[in-house]
Amino acid sequence: MNNLALRTLTGIFLLFVIIGSTIQGGILLFLFLLFLSIVGVYEFYKAMGKLDYKPNLYLGILFAIILITTNYLGFNKHEGNIIILFSAILMFILTFKEKLDINSLFLQVFTMIYIPLSLSRILLLAKSDLVWLIYISAWGTDTFAYIAGNLFGKHKLVEKVSPKKTIEGSVGGIIGTLILTLLYAYFMKLDNYITLLLAGFVGSIVAQLGDLCASKFKRLSNTKDYGYVFLGHGGVLDRFDSVLFTAPFIYMIYLILY
Repeated sequence: MNNLALRTLTGIFLLFVIIGSTIQGGILLFLFLLFLSIVGVYEFYKAMGKLDYKPNLYLGILFAIILITTNYLGFNKHEGNIIILFSAILMFILTFKEKLDINSLFLQVFTMIYIPLSLSRILLLAKSDLVWLIYISAWGTDTFAYIAGNLFGKHKLVEKVSPKKTIEGSVGGIIGTLILTLLYAYFMKLDNYITLLLAGFVGSIVAQLGDLCASKFKRLSNTKDYGYVFLGHGGVLDRFDSVLFTAPFIYMIYLILY
């Protein structure tokens, strides 16, 4: 099987899982996000290990599970306390080490916010119309930015971070996402166009920021792909880097406007 066929089949399967678990919600969505969180934490720690960070993988995975489970059970008001507890345990462990590796401590706390806490916003939005804007913004932007960049791209966006991305592609990604948002609203017979367009616009911008941040991490750690869990697509962080940014920002829009 050639790489294109493998990539296509994997993409179709992944899309089926994402749509199915989001529609079904409940335990299926919880298990899917739990899987993404565990693998995502592992991939990120592995990449950062190349920069001489020494995060505690087992503790990171444990608290990723706790954060996702807490949100699934409806106790999301306690997630701040969980982060504090996680930080306290890390500080306690580091106290008894000969060298206080404060950089690794900060990395571990950041990872909890960056991956499981961000993904848990999907659980909190599962029954809202805005949940689909997380995916539309993330992957719609990526698709239309790629097309517009290839057709019209001349001016580099942030060349030092991602040499192939262009300003024209970025604008095309935003316009494409807004079109997809309107189509989504039309076919789902939704009347809150302004809210959806605002979410799509903000989501498209932060999706591109998420992609650039993930590219920066890759460049710093000399990592080509974070992993290989999705054949032909790389790892969790390769496929969901934009979602990690769109999910919390669209959740914020939901809290403000609903």
